Amino acid sequence: MKKLFSAAVIILFAFVFSIYASEDIITGENQKPLVISFSPSNIVLNPLHTYTATEAQIYTAIYEGLVTYNPFTLEPVPGAAENWDVSSDKKEYIFTLRKNSYYWDGLNVTAEDFKNSWMKMLNPDSGAQYAFLLDIIEGAKEYRTGVNTDKNSVLIEALTKYKLKVTLSKPAEHFLKILCHHSFVPIHPAFINKDDWSDLPSAPGNGPYYIYSRNDEEIILLKNVLYWDSANVEINRINLIFTEDSSSTTERFNSGEIDWATGNFISSMVTDRSGIIFNPTFATNYFFFNCRQSPWDKKDARKAFVLSSPLEGIRNGQFLYYPSNTLVPRIPHYPDIEGYKSQDKSSAEKLIGSAFQNEKMDILIKIPDNPESERVADLMKDSWEEFSGSTVSIQKSAYNSYYSELTENNYTIATISWIGDFPDPLTFLQMWTTDSNLNDSGYSNPDFDSKIEKSMSMSGKERYSYLSNAEKILLDDAVIIPVSNTPSVNLVNINLLQGWYPNPLDIHPVKYFYYKKDSISPYLVKNNSLLHPDTFDSPPFFLYNAVYEQ
Repeated sequence: MKKLFSAAVIILFAFVFSIYASEDIITGENQKPLVISFSPSNIVLNPLHTYTATEAQIYTAIYEGLVTYNPFTLEPVPGAAENWDVSSDKKEYIFTLRKNSYYWDGLNVTAEDFKNSWMKMLNPDSGAQYAFLLDIIEGAKEYRTGVNTDKNSVLIEALTKYKLKVTLSKPAEHFLKILCHHSFVPIHPAFINKDDWSDLPSAPGNGPYYIYSRNDEEIILLKNVLYWDSANVEINRINLIFTEDSSSTTERFNSGEIDWATGNFISSMVTDRSGIIFNPTFATNYFFFNCRQSPWDKKDARKAFVLSSPLEGIRNGQFLYYPSNTLVPRIPHYPDIEGYKSQDKSSAEKLIGSAFQNEKMDILIKIPDNPESERVADLMKDSWEEFSGSTVSIQKSAYNSYYSELTENNYTIATISWIGDFPDPLTFLQMWTTDSNLNDSGYSNPDFDSKIEKSMSMSGKERYSYLSNAEKILLDDAVIIPVSNTPSVNLVNINLLQGWYPNPLDIHPVKYFYYKKDSISPYLVKNNSLLHPDTFDSPPFFLYNAVYEQ
């Protein structure tokens, strides 16, 4: 059956391609293909099971949710839904889907598709990483965690073919921002029960592009003429290349072969340095303890090793990094809080005596294979071996497998670079709640959970205050060791490529890209959006000087 299914899928895609892929688009005879370079990454295609920033960027081309990001402000704008109505109590949302929104095989995208996709995500057996973000929907958390097995208790309703009703358990000003995330796109009905998409030649998307061909080194995207806004998608073909060779990438950019390199380049080799775009992002590097192991499930044990760490040296890394002792990057109106700022061996020695009673341990530091992570791990190893007399080892993993390995219970402490999934502090905090799918540490604190839960129905400064109180609990519990806030560094051919804007999530929806024309303002995106900063009441928060005052 699996072989028959796979064969049917291949025939389906071949048929669709033969109809909709014109020779001009495939060969690029009438327009230069846009070439984007990424570091090698495991692209799983199934949006319910994705994790990396590379996937998030690529999925802006091949999928589209009810709402999507404005490329400049990151505010939600209509996607597969042409509009929505919100009830007076701000708990009920009714989305009206576009009747001309299609999958690549010509099947309409329906409200039932969104309902089924989200319910599949919430299924306790699905293992969908971002399912917990839907907990704000009435009945969703209880169903996701297995407390209630009644699907009908989750208030996601397909009222008609093109109307989707979603009822929240409480008002949530961040709800639409969450829906911009690529995990909440519709899954084609024929693929809703297929979890492993690795054997697919393409993917059943509804976005502005489709995958024409793919291998480990390259993915070719072609414009999807069935996309509802295809008339305003100007670039016909995008070549995504995956390489670790930074030198070659830089040379190919200098020669005009590559138009955008997402960080894997050598800045000193770039001939036109105006293309190096450096901006603060909503991102933090940190280490976290595995609280599923004893004695690291105890606050005093974790705190002893945090305070014994050379925190100043750990945070004095590469020049591109901004030292940080907090998890949430600094943003306007979010209260200032402080984590552990400096080494305190005296306090650490008192704690280790009560927590370990002179017990020697085997400590494993798990890191991806990169110089900065190794630098910090070496400092921790030297300090902790001297401090505790324990054996400390460092295990390096390849980037492609590292993040999946974090779910295992075989390490003491690990590191991650977390980029916010939506522009809100909650994206850094909700993942640490007890029932979160992304809580790889196994941390659990009822007081922390309560603060996050209460913040959901709040707004403005009151909400930020509750969120900052929750972060303070997390920092005081010594679950994490914040290291730095990271910027994004991209290499972009700004003399050719337009519609690419720096933003704090470093997500750049490709449907807005176009090639520079003298008659078009550099701030004009044809999808009815003038994106010049002067046209907005409030600029995106990355423009505030307060983001990184260090």
